[in-house]
Amino acid sequence: MRKVNICPRNLRELKRASTLLECGSDEYGNNQYMCLPDAEKTSLFEFCFDGLMGMKEKGQCLGISGGNLTIHNCEDFLFGCPNEPWRSHEFYKYPACQAINVRDQCYRLDPSCPADYNGNNETNCNFGVPESQDPNVVIYSVLGAMIILLILLVTIIVFLLWKTNRLKKDYTNQEEKQDSKELMKMEQNGSLESNGEDADAMIVNETQRSEIIRSRKRHDTETSVESFLQEDDDELVSSASKAR
Repeated sequence: MRKVNICPRNLRELKRASTLLECGSDEYGNNQYMCLPDAEKTSLFEFCFDGLMGMKEKGQCLGISGGNLTIHNCEDFLFGCPNEPWRSHEFYKYPACQAINVRDQCYRLDPSCPADYNGNNETNCNFGVPESQDPNVVIYSVLGAMIILLILLVTIIVFLLWKTNRLKKDYTNQEEKQDSKELMKMEQNGSLESNGEDADAMIVNETQRSEIIRSRKRHDTETSVESFLQEDDDELVSSASKAR
């Protein structure tokens, strides 16, 4: 067994580490390379397991003690515990089972393990669960992201409502302007018609006045002629009377 500071985090890294360690495969073709914490949670060890890579139950993490595999219940982990049966050679899929606090000798995702410990790779291996990503940080990060998304969503909704109201107002203003134009056009047409009627009335009135004046002139002329003839008759009568 060889002590390491970090375990493979994916299949590619596992194959590379297995090649360096010259691990083989079991009779079913499963890679026999493993990287697990010791039972005391003080170090990580990589080794080639000499045996069948069997199935493990959900809620279990693997460890190594005296060359033998050990099982640790992880159902109380905050997250990262296997939630279905899994194969031993797929340990890299569950980095929470290799994330240990070597000072306090506990799994970092175990709620009873102190979460405020800060160390380096030589004393505190994180293996896919960064030290800064303790449960509180994860929770606050998720809450922060949700708040940001909520604010963004509210902003978009407010903007869409404002845009809709603005479009409605513009449309209403356009309709009012159109109505005003049509009303002004109707008033202008009505004014022209009214002016035409007034002009016709003035022409009629002027014609009537001219007729009245001409009629008065004829009447005055006829009256003057009658008066002249009457005077002549009176003079003739007067002359005849004097002659007698």
